[in-house]
Amino acid sequence: MKCYFICLLSFLVILSGCSSEAQDANDVSIEEVSYVALLNIEGDNYYSYDLAEKGEYTIVEELGEVQKKIKGGVMPKENLTSNYLLEGTKIFTVKEDPEVFLAKVQDKYEVYKKYP
Repeated sequence: MKCYFICLLSFLVILSGCSSEAQDANDVSIEEVSYVALLNIEGDNYYSYDLAEKGEYTIVEELGEVQKKIKGGVMPKENLTSNYLLEGTKIFTVKEDPEVFLAKVQDKYEVYKKYP
């Protein structure tokens, strides 16, 4: 009898654990999430690729500044918003590639390439 009770109790514990995990999975929203550093420019997202090497890119002009920093796990949807870059970070266009932008972070430039 004691063995039957232990088996039944174990089964109930396992069953309740499975049901709570399934319930938590149903509570997750279907919103797009990203943990990559992203920058939205005119409706397209660009991801942080690397730091620019000296002489690798030629700056053409300043495109603007980051207007809004959003939460890290959210995809930016508005122009000049980022889930990584701080408000006021300057964004530059480059001569070499129209799908690459540079963000000036402190004294370095981060390369942002178009998100696939």
